[in-house]
Amino acid sequence: MESENTLANNMITTYGRELEMLFAYIPYFSGKDNVFAKKYDGAQGESNLNFPVFDSVLLDFVKKASKTSLMNRNYPYVYSRNRIRTHEDERKFIKNCTIRNVDDLRGFLSKYVLEGMHRGPAWAEGANEGIYLAVLSKFKEMMDFYRKPR
Repeated sequence: MESENTLANNMITTYGRELEMLFAYIPYFSGKDNVFAKKYDGAQGESNLNFPVFDSVLLDFVKKASKTSLMNRNYPYVYSRNRIRTHEDERKFIKNCTIRNVDDLRGFLSKYVLEGMHRGPAWAEGANEGIYLAVLSKFKEMMDFYRKPR
């Protein structure tokens, strides 16, 4: 088994820059009054389709996150391996994550970002359920703890 310091150094080296970029969204996801998506109101013309209109900041986050190496297309394995079925299971697991669970955290983030490419409401679901905030906060907590003093 690798030591925790080795794992932390690998995480910071591999994902540090990308995570720093995403940490800027923590205050946005922490906002209590944020509406991440709303139903189309017909302002541009009548539509029979029911589809969400996403907040521009959420779309910016998803766009940036989807281009990072944090994305793991094998995220369903994270859920089955850890027997995660509900949002509450996700939140509990994320809360208890350690440096050894970096790939699991990547899986949680990937689920909502990548699923949103095919199932529109997933992006807002990740924000509304606090998954984005929990994952980013946990990554920040780990990076702050393991980062070498300069």
